[in-house]
Amino acid sequence: MGPSPKSRFAVCGAILYAAIPAFAAPVEADDLHTCSTTAYGDVAIAACTAAIESGKLKGHDLAVAYLNRGLIQEGQGKSSAAIGDFDDAIRHDPTYAAAFIDRGVAYQSVGRYDRAIPDYARAIELDPNSAVAYFDSGVAYSFTRNFDAAVLAYNQAIRLDPTNVLAFNNRCYIYNLKGSFDSAIRDCDQAIKLNPRYANGFLGRANAYYSKGEYDQAIEDFNQALALDPNSLPALRGRGAANISKKDYDSAIGDYSRALELDDKVDFAWNDRCWARALKGQLQKALSDCNQALRLQPADARFLDSRGLTYLKLGDFDKAIADYDAALLLDPSHASSLYGRGIAKRKKGDATAGDADVEAAKRLKPKIANEFSDYGVQ
Repeated sequence: MGPSPKSRFAVCGAILYAAIPAFAAPVEADDLHTCSTTAYGDVAIAACTAAIESGKLKGHDLAVAYLNRGLIQEGQGKSSAAIGDFDDAIRHDPTYAAAFIDRGVAYQSVGRYDRAIPDYARAIELDPNSAVAYFDSGVAYSFTRNFDAAVLAYNQAIRLDPTNVLAFNNRCYIYNLKGSFDSAIRDCDQAIKLNPRYANGFLGRANAYYSKGEYDQAIEDFNQALALDPNSLPALRGRGAANISKKDYDSAIGDYSRALELDDKVDFAWNDRCWARALKGQLQKALSDCNQALRLQPADARFLDSRGLTYLKLGDFDKAIADYDAALLLDPSHASSLYGRGIAKRKKGDATAGDADVEAAKRLKPKIANEFSDYGVQ
């Protein structure tokens, strides 16, 4: 199956470092200063612990110390310990909105969106003007694929902070997923206006143009993204896909080859180069690429479909059918595999079974025959 570009989703956690200027009781001044920054790592954790165990901090001041220690531990990747500290911060000050936000970020970092979302909601109850809480809520809803809720959250984040580049970028990403490409373009336009050197803004807008079939404009934006971030795998993949759509197979092969120079374990690049080479007629090279993609990811219906097309164009109909069978076991509604299998069965003389597959594919994708004609398969 051919490539489809995907934007890199810009996720930014709300790691807010609390200032500690007003502890109610005297604590060692050096401990307070060291505890308030991550620059000292384990030394800072020890300072926070000393402040916490001094017995001189109460209420909100004690909650701040727990929060800061949690932030330092979260920065070190110690999410469980961080969550414990945020729990204690909330226990000592149940109205501390920042503690709910940061605990939400910690839960989110370990994939516990079911715990993160209620924490963001509580933070918003406590501080309805927290753009950060709305933003992080949008991120969590995005990961749970609740795109309508994500858009509403980003709407509020942008209302409260119209300069938030990431909020515009992320809403652009969501609009792309929802198929609202014009809205995506408007949001990425704004992200680029706010930060003309923000590669993801160009990437998101390129994906929207690609989805609208405006391939030249998409390539222009992918070029801009790559000028800002030359090692962007999503931009290389997206530009490759746009080049394939323009039947510029050599440029597409160049994009995927560049991606593989950056990381030869990137399975999509092997698959997508296989696809481009199969369409160009470089069938043995295509087969080698597809084999490598499947070594990296054996149970991917798209990769099996790509190799199926390659075998079909090579005239090895039994192997094509075997790959299409395997792809359809993984994804029974895969129109390309149904149609390709139908053509292979016809080529082997089984017109009845072949026609059944072809008609099933057309019901799923009415223009599938035109696509295969473009591939050089009748």
